[in-house]
Amino acid sequence: MDGLLLDTNAASIFWDQRHREYDRLRVFFRKVANAPAWISVVVLGEIEYGIKTAPYMNKERRDAVRQRMGKFPLVLNIDKHTIEHYSDLRAALFKSYSPKNGRNRLKQKRPENLQERTSAKELGIQENDLWIAAQAIQYNLLLVTNDRMKRLQEVSSGLKYPLQLASWKES
Repeated sequence: MDGLLLDTNAASIFWDQRHREYDRLRVFFRKVANAPAWISVVVLGEIEYGIKTAPYMNKERRDAVRQRMGKFPLVLNIDKHTIEHYSDLRAALFKSYSPKNGRNRLKQKRPENLQERTSAKELGIQENDLWIAAQAIQYNLLLVTNDRMKRLQEVSSGLKYPLQLASWKES
């Protein structure tokens, strides 16, 4: 492991000192104090969306969170190297969890006509979480989350580079 990658549920608390779970998350970070912590650009987008739609956050609190977000130096962008890990994860999930008729339908199509419509609900993981997990694998980072991601962890164990997860709530 070369560091940590904060999932949205960890990063949003990390930047919001008023959050009820803030102290619990700090306990986790004390245990891994020497590991550099990274943020995905996907996480930044999810948090900004959350700020814009959170009725409980007043302007002062939103500004404080945005200020702390803006000072975070280690941000990972999605690049052409992320694609390999994303596609490996999504393909493994599809093979294991897509409906049988979906898998049969795909065998009959030509690649140029292929439209894969298996939903995130069927695969058991949201699309943004797939991208974040792919970045964790790409950079050999421990994904810090409170999401279970059971299916993703299960299918990634058979890949060349498995996903490493840690729950900050279980520390």
